[in-house]
Amino acid sequence: MALDGVPFWIGGDAEHGGDSLRMLAYLAAGGKQGVVAPTDLKVLALDVPGPGVKVLAGGASILNRVSSQEAYTARNPVTDADSVKVPATGSASGQSYLVVLRVDNPNVDGNAQAPADPKKGPYNRFDALPVPAGTRRLKDVAAYSGMSAIELARIDMPKSTGTVLSSMIVDLRQLATPRSTRYVLAGVLPSTAQAVTLSDAFKAFPSGGIPNVQIPEWATHMAARIDTTYSGVSGSPYFQVRAFMSSTDQQTDTYFSTQTVDGTSVAATGVYRSPMVLPTDGMFPVPARLRGTTQTFQTLVKGVNSGVGAVIKTNPSDYFVLDVTFTEQIS
Repeated sequence: MALDGVPFWIGGDAEHGGDSLRMLAYLAAGGKQGVVAPTDLKVLALDVPGPGVKVLAGGASILNRVSSQEAYTARNPVTDADSVKVPATGSASGQSYLVVLRVDNPNVDGNAQAPADPKKGPYNRFDALPVPAGTRRLKDVAAYSGMSAIELARIDMPKSTGTVLSSMIVDLRQLATPRSTRYVLAGVLPSTAQAVTLSDAFKAFPSGGIPNVQIPEWATHMAARIDTTYSGVSGSPYFQVRAFMSSTDQQTDTYFSTQTVDGTSVAATGVYRSPMVLPTDGMFPVPARLRGTTQTFQTLVKGVNSGVGAVIKTNPSDYFVLDVTFTEQIS
């Protein structure tokens, strides 16, 4: 019959084929190919540059190009600095190579060569394959379109070159299942208005009622947006507002948005609310020292030009909304 008679997992005396496990690997990675973690299987120049590259430790999901809806999982327990050799180029022209982790399975692929040891393999290996300049995917090269392999990097070797330098390596890795989590947190500002006189130095505004956020240990980047308000009290409130992901660590790599607010046309009566919106510009890197910690996302203000000396304030029980998405990206 056409139906596979032994689904995963029956147990007992039933014989379970490798195809069931390969389908399980496919489903576990959502049918996607990629490395497990941001630094996994990164290709780097040798410590002493020479005719090859090293590949960092890590694991990957590799699609089976011979049978659909199947995948392999492969792992490199330690950094490999021996098995990827890159041929030198001649004086006529340069050459590009794709560094890949390939799987050769003679049980399903008639073109794959059986290993010397059927039990221990190896059934997978690193390889450097010559490709046209600019190539990013094996399946775009007819000679490799049916190969079960994951692209790790491209090496663009100039002519008359036998040494691979960092500048020649283009990272091609993707995450198979990148993690992501989103928080939409609203804080209610204190019932008593907070007034601040704008100076030429940044001051916390507003303060209190701001929610804390647990930054995931795996988060490499984030996209965030803070929405709050202010009211003019006196003077010409022309100022900068800056958003930090830490109220205590206000170094350059922790502020993710700086906006200029022109409130000079707002009536300084203390009753008109004007919005302040601070978004990230694309994905913002999360400093390693803040990963896995709890932080307060703080906004600060300072006067600019005629705005120095103006007074702004919050309104009682006004809002402060933080919308932040933490993601995991290749690094």
